[in-house]
Amino acid sequence: MHLCTRLSILILTATACSSDKATLESDTSDVSNDSDSPDGTSGLDPEDAPTDDVVAEPLFEVTGGAYDIALAPDGRIFVSIKESRIDVWDPEVEWVETLTDRAGSVFGIEWHEDTLYYTTSLHRQAGSLLRLDGRDGVQIASAAGDTIFREPTDLTMAPDGNWVLTDPTVGTLFVVSPDGTSVHMADPGVSEPSTITADETHVYVGGNDGVVRIDWPDGAPEVIDEREVNGLHLVAGELWATGPEWGVFYVGTDTRAGMDEIRVAGRMAGESPLYVTDWGGAAVWASIP
Repeated sequence: MHLCTRLSILILTATACSSDKATLESDTSDVSNDSDSPDGTSGLDPEDAPTDDVVAEPLFEVTGGAYDIALAPDGRIFVSIKESRIDVWDPEVEWVETLTDRAGSVFGIEWHEDTLYYTTSLHRQAGSLLRLDGRDGVQIASAAGDTIFREPTDLTMAPDGNWVLTDPTVGTLFVVSPDGTSVHMADPGVSEPSTITADETHVYVGGNDGVVRIDWPDGAPEVIDEREVNGLHLVAGELWATGPEWGVFYVGTDTRAGMDEIRVAGRMAGESPLYVTDWGGAAVWASIP
């Protein structure tokens, strides 16, 4: 099934594309399978899993390897080159160039309103949340009380307007007010939280031991998938993930999206097309309608 077809079905019907897929809003106990795993994949080889055969092609390449990705409303694509710099690809000229190499040791990036926000980590010893001002970073926060950020790998804007950062080294979520004056820690629900996204009511956290859903801000983490993930991203209301074994797949189901051309699917942005960084190569990929 092509990506545009799948998205059309999701938007028009607000249901899953097939009867064996549970929606994110359903209780995970309703997933129709004979496994104790919430995603129904216990013992299933990814190569034997059903796939929607979404095809991808390289959109552009970067030097140093693309880590995270963010999409601006005007179509520009920002890419963090892990612990190095931020590049930008302009669709009008179809050219990639360095936006800044003065941002620090960059990890996660996120476009919000008219500003690019990002996280840094210096040798996993000290990290920060910053916003980009021109070509320089302005620090928003770097600690919750006496607990400093160590390795903030990803960030998202939560339903209540706070920033939430994953830190696998500390093993926590850092919740930061927009101006950075209030910072506290929250239970991530996974042992080494490394990626995060959110919708209007929930925050979704992923790591090497699965994916959890948190009814934000006071809900307890609920496991919705037990597979290791590299990235999480919402596509037309459905939670997609990337992982080292399953590639690009739908969280809480046994179905893969496809995009098998990507060596190691990393982080995602956009919808149609869907953009994916390749942690095993130099390219940023785009789904083909």
